[in-house]
Amino acid sequence: MAMLDSVIADGSSYVPAIFGLVGSLVGGFIAGTVSLLVALQARKAAEGAWVRDNRREIYDRLLTYGERLLHACEAYKDAHSDKKTAKSIAESAFTNFWETYGVVQTVADTRLVEAVRVYAYRLWELAASLGSTSILGPENFSLVVKLIRDARHEMVNAMRTELGLHGGIRPVAEINPFAGTDLEEMYARAKRDIPGPWPFS
Repeated sequence: MAMLDSVIADGSSYVPAIFGLVGSLVGGFIAGTVSLLVALQARKAAEGAWVRDNRREIYDRLLTYGERLLHACEAYKDAHSDKKTAKSIAESAFTNFWETYGVVQTVADTRLVEAVRVYAYRLWELAASLGSTSILGPENFSLVVKLIRDARHEMVNAMRTELGLHGGIRPVAEINPFAGTDLEEMYARAKRDIPGPWPFS
């Protein structure tokens, strides 16, 4: 250090070279640090975009397979002639749903995971009521179906929040899709749950 001070004090020709070297080192360090930070931010943004994009696809699959499982259980319960085919369809829907359920747990936030868990376990109980492992028994099948639909609305609201969409979508109890038409009064007089029972039974 004393030698460096002496060289600088004497006005040596090394002074510009020393300052140039120090400047290069500092500049290189700053540029390297900035490049590293930019790369880390770009990677984090890419990972965030991947999670967001895949969430949409995974949530779509969960909703699709959940509805398929619900309808397959209803069809199996009401099947009279081709029980074997109805059972096979229900088993396939069950497998697809639970495979997707596991994936949702890896990308969803805590609130959504909890809502999905309620929905999933109600579907499990519905499927179990078709066999011998039900806790609530087949006599509660219709009530479990209604509660599954309630859980689905809670789950969809949690998905919407997570995806940055505003407002809930829970339907009101009294909805008339024919309001303002010639069929409004006729539909209003009919008493039904929303949504109504499986229409193809």
